[in-house]
Amino acid sequence: MSGLGASRATSPNATSPVPADAWRPIGIEDLEPVAWEALRDSGNVAVVAGPGAGKTEFLAQRAAYFLQTGICPWPQRILAISFKRDAAVNLGRRVAARVPEHGGRFVSMTFDAFTKSLVDRFAAALPADWRMNDEYEIRTATGVEVRSFLNDLAFTAPQPLTREVARLQPARFMTDLVGRWRLPTTIPIGDEIDATSYAVREWWRARYLRPGRPKLDFVMINRLAELLVREVPQLRRALRMTYPWVFVDEFQDTTGAQFSFLAAVFGDKAAVTAVGDTKQRIMGWAGALPQAVQRFAETFDATSYSLAWNFRSSDALVELQHVIASKLEPNTVRATSKATAEDGHDPAALWTFRSPEREATFIADWIARDIANSDRSPADFALIARQKIKDFEPLFRSRLAAHCIKLRNDDAQVGKMRLQDLLKSETARLLMGLLRLAQHPQGLASIWQDVSTTLERVHGAADDDVAQRRVGEHLTQVTEWLRTWLRSHSPVTTPAADVVQEMLDLVDSAALQRYIKSAVPGEDFSLVTDAFAARLEEASSSATNWGEAFDEFECADAVVLLTAHRSKGLEYHTVFFLGIHERQWWSYQNDPREGTSTFFVGLSRAAQRLILTTDRVDSTGPLAALFAMLKEAGVPEVAQD
Repeated sequence: MSGLGASRATSPNATSPVPADAWRPIGIEDLEPVAWEALRDSGNVAVVAGPGAGKTEFLAQRAAYFLQTGICPWPQRILAISFKRDAAVNLGRRVAARVPEHGGRFVSMTFDAFTKSLVDRFAAALPADWRMNDEYEIRTATGVEVRSFLNDLAFTAPQPLTREVARLQPARFMTDLVGRWRLPTTIPIGDEIDATSYAVREWWRARYLRPGRPKLDFVMINRLAELLVREVPQLRRALRMTYPWVFVDEFQDTTGAQFSFLAAVFGDKAAVTAVGDTKQRIMGWAGALPQAVQRFAETFDATSYSLAWNFRSSDALVELQHVIASKLEPNTVRATSKATAEDGHDPAALWTFRSPEREATFIADWIARDIANSDRSPADFALIARQKIKDFEPLFRSRLAAHCIKLRNDDAQVGKMRLQDLLKSETARLLMGLLRLAQHPQGLASIWQDVSTTLERVHGAADDDVAQRRVGEHLTQVTEWLRTWLRSHSPVTTPAADVVQEMLDLVDSAALQRYIKSAVPGEDFSLVTDAFAARLEEASSSATNWGEAFDEFECADAVVLLTAHRSKGLEYHTVFFLGIHERQWWSYQNDPREGTSTFFVGLSRAAQRLILTTDRVDSTGPLAALFAMLKEAGVPEVAQD
C-alpha cells in the first residue's frame, strides 16, 4: 500500500505548534460555549447543529485547532467527508483560507469520491472472486431496469425463494438491499440462501460478474471498498495511520452502505466527528438511515453536543423554524438567533394567488421595487420549490426580465450536468477563472489567487517556492496568450468548444486530468468540460463581447431558482417558498416526516424574510398539517388578488 500516506503537506519545521490553551478561532470573533467544548474534544464526537448554526465553520475551526496545535501532527492528515461535491470543495477552501500552511493536510471529498479512489487504486487487491478483468463503467440502473430485473428473477429463482423474491420492493432494492449486503470473500455457489442474499448476488452477477466491462453505481463501489478494507488489513492500517481524524458532514443523510463502510474503516481507531441535524433528513428516498446521528453516537461511543446559536436567521424566523422543528423532534431546544433583525417588514407571510401568472407578475414587481428601495441585489432573493422547477421558470424569467432582472435556474440541465453542479465544479471554476483573468489585464486578485493555487496543486508545486514562481510566470503567459486569442475570436462566430480546447492546450490538460482524478475523484473531467462548453455556447449566443458572455455564463447577479434539496446549506436575504399546494407536494402524505423535513430545510434558508405562496389555503386537505404549523407560528395569510 505504498504511497497512501505520502503527503505534500508543509514540513514540520514550517511552523511551531500553538499551545492548545492559547489557540483562538481564525476569521471569526468567537464560538458558542458548547462549540468550544466539542472543538476541544479529541475523541469521537456527535455534533447536532440546526440551520444557520455554522456547521461548516465549526468543522473548519476544529481542523485549524487540530492542525495548529499539533494534535494532528505532520505528516498525518484530517479526512473530511461530505455528501455534496460543492460542500466538500467549500469546506476544503475554508480550511485552506484559515490555515494555508497546513492546507495540504486537510483532505475534503465526498463519500463517493473516497470509496471510488480506493477501488480505483487497490482493485487488484480484491479477493479473487471479485477481481475485475476489465475497467468498469459507472452506470446507475434506472427504476425500470431494477423492476425488470426483479420481475425476471421471480420467475427463475429456486422454488423455495420465488414468493419472497417477488415481494422485494424495486424502489428500495439498491439502497436497502444491495447497499447493506456485506460482500462475502468468496461468492456462494449454492442456492440454499435467503431471498435477499439470492437477489443481491444475482444482481452482482448480472452487472459486475459478467463478460465484458462491469457496470457499477456508487452503491456497488461502496460495497467493493468495504470489502477491500475488510480483507486487506494493510490498507485499513494505512488509512487509519494517514487519517487518524475524520469529519463527516450532513451525517443525517448517511446511508446504510456509507455507515457500514465508515465503521469498517475507522470504527475502532480513528477519532470521528459527525455533524448533522435529524430535522433536515431529506434523503430518505436515497437510503438515508433513520436517526443516523444517534446511531453514530451509540456505535462509535461518541460524546454528543448540541449547538444552539443561529447565525443566519432573525429571531422571528428562528421562532417559526422552532415550531416546525418541534413537530419533527418534540424535545428540540429553541435556537438563539445571533443575526440582527431588520425593521420595516414582516419576517414571514403566506401569500395566496388566483393564478400562476398573477403570482409571477406580483413577485417580480415586488422584487424590483425592493431592489430599487434598498441596497439589495437580485442575488439576495431565492425562489425555492419542492420539485418541478421547470414549471416556474418561463413565467418568472419573463416577468423578471421586464424589470431587467435575470433569473438563474440552478436545476437546469447543461450537457449532462445540472447548472449548480457545473458552477461549483473544480474544473469549471479553473476554466472560468482563466477566462476572467484573460479578460481583465489588471485586478481580480482573488481570482488570480484561486487559479494559481489550483495550478500549483496541478503541478505539484504547493510546497516548493521555486516551482510556485514558475507556475505564476506560466499563468501570466497563459493569460496574455489567451487574451490575445480572445481578441481575435468573436464570441458570436467562435464555437465554445474551441475556447475550451484552447485553454486545455495552454494549461496541460493531461496534468489537469490527473489532478482532478486524484483530488476530486467523483468528478468526470470530460463531462464537466463538455457541459462547460455547452453553457458557454449558450451564453455567447447573444453576447456582443466576451465579458458579456462570461457574465451570462456565471449569471451571478440573478434571482436564483432551485429546489429545496439544492438549497440545503445556502442562505438568502429573502426566500420565496413557491407552490405550497398539492401539485408540488403530492407525495406529502406518503411520508409526512420527510416532507416536513423538506419544508423545514426550504424555509430555513431565509435570513430576514420568508414568503410562502399557494393558490388557496385548504386547512382540511392533504397539506393541512403544513398550514396548521404556519398558523401556529403566527404566519399571516395575505390574498394577493
